[in-house]
Amino acid sequence: MSENKRIMKSRFNAKQARHIANGQTLVLHCHHFATLITQLANDCTLLDGNKLLADCSEDTFYKVLSDYYSQNNVTGLTERIEIAEQYYAEAGLGKLIVTCAGTCAGKVEMEHSHVDEGWIKKWGKSEKAVNYIGHGYVTALFSAVFNKPIRTYLALEHQSIACGAKKSVITVTDTKN
Repeated sequence: MSENKRIMKSRFNAKQARHIANGQTLVLHCHHFATLITQLANDCTLLDGNKLLADCSEDTFYKVLSDYYSQNNVTGLTERIEIAEQYYAEAGLGKLIVTCAGTCAGKVEMEHSHVDEGWIKKWGKSEKAVNYIGHGYVTALFSAVFNKPIRTYLALEHQSIACGAKKSVITVTDTKN
């Protein structure tokens, strides 16, 4: 796939004040919103707010990626991964690179993370990983790439930009194995 190929067909609906990308409503990145909602998830004691945030992200991005693959007849593994990496960047979430991908496990590195970098600007370094939106994106990516249902994969962050690492490193495992 050519790096010059744009995968997002964006338009702005002025009447509804909405961005539409590939037929899906999209809120373009805002680190203020993303970090505040992440802090709310951290503070939630009635339920697992962090898992809820990751699950919502997974649900949303799974649909976006799966629909794109289906509508554009994208079947190759390499092309699917490249599109998912591009979409992450074009949506303003950062720079994500899939360094290893298999149906049972994989690894993703984030050289830039809008959530993590926004967190540091707002509150300083964190003692724990905070990019639950990114976790959901990564599990959605693997499920969409391998035609698996959502909640097939688990994302574990081993290095985090929010904690001071130069890049975030996330491993992905199949929860069914």
